[in-house]
Amino acid sequence: MRLFMVRHGETKWNREGRFQGQMDIPLNETGLAQADRAAERFRGFPLEAVFVSPLSRARVTGEKIFAAAKCGQLVSDPGFMEINHGAWEGLTFEEVSVRYGALLERWRTSPDGVKMPGPGGESLEDVQHRAVAALKRTALNYHGDTLLATHDAVLKTLICYFLGVPLSHYWRLKIPNCSVSYVEFLNGTPQVGLLSDVSHLGNGFDSFVSKSL
Repeated sequence: MRLFMVRHGETKWNREGRFQGQMDIPLNETGLAQADRAAERFRGFPLEAVFVSPLSRARVTGEKIFAAAKCGQLVSDPGFMEINHGAWEGLTFEEVSVRYGALLERWRTSPDGVKMPGPGGESLEDVQHRAVAALKRTALNYHGDTLLATHDAVLKTLICYFLGVPLSHYWRLKIPNCSVSYVEFLNGTPQVGLLSDVSHLGNGFDSFVSKSL
């Protein structure tokens, strides 16, 4: 069986460089178009289930794919919500740099050792723990292909889990908006077969690469 993993489409806060966390920020016009293209990629594709974060940017992305695919059911699970950025939520990178400079530097260099400040703030270990638990009660109970529409930190921590690498490798992964990855389970062993593919977004690949230079 394969688990396809899709990051949600773009939001206004993605474009502004704001920490979203668990704030329920909707898809913008670009994000809706990206989600439509992801849905076309899976049109008619047999999926036993689509799992989504309850936050609207991921839920709507997943709902569009669910409507296009040959799919059995749509399941929302809070275990797939984005990391809670605590006091950073709603702030831009520049604002966080001014107010939490030392902690931000640790987040950039040793992300596995950081717990987000303020009420509800999470660590990457917290996110990985709840996301893996959510997988075990959802997708890993299916024998056919399934799909998960979720968030950046959830995907990065899950991929670290599947690869068996520590969360200190978090920043070695780049997961663009509405990219598609998948992991295949062979005799119970996860094998990452696709990572961060954006070919369905047309010229999105060129844009993605240019922003990385």
